[in-house]
Amino acid sequence: MSKTIHFILINKLLSIFFLFASVISYCQDADSTKKNTPNVVISLPENNNIIASDTVHQNRENSLLDIEDDRGIYIITEKGKLQFRILGSVRYSAFYDFKNVPSKNSFNYYEIPTGDANIKLPNYYNNLNFSRFGFEVTRKTNNGDFFIRLEMDFSGPDNAFRIRHAYGKYKNYIIGQTWSLLTNVEILPASVDPDGPVGALAIRTPQFRVSYNLSDKLYSAFAIEYSLPDYNPPDSINVQFVQTIPNLLARFNTSGNYASFQLAGILAPITGVQDEAIKKTVFGYGLTFSGMTQMKKNDQLLFQATFGNAIAHMINPFSGSGQDMAYNASNNTFKGLSVLGGFLSYVHHWPHNISSYFSLGYATIGNRYFQNDSDFSKCYSISANAFWNVVEGLKVGVEGLFGERFNIDNTSGTATRIWILFYYDF
Repeated sequence: MSKTIHFILINKLLSIFFLFASVISYCQDADSTKKNTPNVVISLPENNNIIASDTVHQNRENSLLDIEDDRGIYIITEKGKLQFRILGSVRYSAFYDFKNVPSKNSFNYYEIPTGDANIKLPNYYNNLNFSRFGFEVTRKTNNGDFFIRLEMDFSGPDNAFRIRHAYGKYKNYIIGQTWSLLTNVEILPASVDPDGPVGALAIRTPQFRVSYNLSDKLYSAFAIEYSLPDYNPPDSINVQFVQTIPNLLARFNTSGNYASFQLAGILAPITGVQDEAIKKTVFGYGLTFSGMTQMKKNDQLLFQATFGNAIAHMINPFSGSGQDMAYNASNNTFKGLSVLGGFLSYVHHWPHNISSYFSLGYATIGNRYFQNDSDFSKCYSISANAFWNVVEGLKVGVEGLFGERFNIDNTSGTATRIWILFYYDF
């Protein structure tokens, strides 16, 4: 996307924002004395049945650092049939690296230099790429609410807009881009690093989803999703991978007073096209199990474990690393690489609105005999952080991260980062 297109898009979004801001300036504020109740822009008679503030929560899968439900500017039509929400978050992050890890938008353990390249190179960096902006619309109908969500940040190439969520939900159906069925949002630890610990599975995909409640405590969902395999072929090979059949996914989860668990699986058909002819279709697959259990009154244990073949790009830190497949030059074939990853995270809630997450993560690739000795083999991560709710909407997070990468020949390298995040949801 060119800079000109970026400029036009930003101007259009700002025009929309200021248009609604001007409308709001002429509207009356409703009583907002109740806790966690958003302002109603247009005053309504007491007997009007307006859309409840928690409809947003009912229609979203909320991660811990998402913009909270009681933030934003709400516009509600006079008869309460339509609710429009403008939301945003200004997020400033700064970190100090003791080794030069190339990725600046995350602490990418895959990119840790190994061997002689693992030298000390202290460096400082800061950005606002994690800032978010979005809209949500809830429309009442005679057969139920229709919900639309659009949310973006600035973590695309060259700080361009990146779509995080863009979907519509009606009853138990979702069409658009949001969290994959493989992702268990509720157990992802709060982390200054947006990718979280090694082994975490947190991806968003375009999809068509349908959900069913099997009982009061057992839920299921099924989806078709789009996600191409991640592979970087040699320059001498004219090959590309496409989806002739969408990914097929299923998920089952249960929850109680002291624990929740989720089991999800994926079947991912992969078709290789070489020299403009279909060469072969293989099936990637994966299974992930995750959950949360209450340890003490103020403590929880979060966990996730994932195993699969040709799905490494879905697991931290392999997105963009080309670890889904490997090329065997001796017989001109491509083989899927197996992957195993997971994490444990212990959560403690301190007094004065402070929470801490202590996380361990691990991921490994099932290497093929024809791969190079310098290719990636495994890595692990250790992290600890603290988040403080300073005032309503304002939070500060501080995190220390350490990781180590190993190659096939057991050459390794370590890296450490100290990261701080300030953000205000409006």
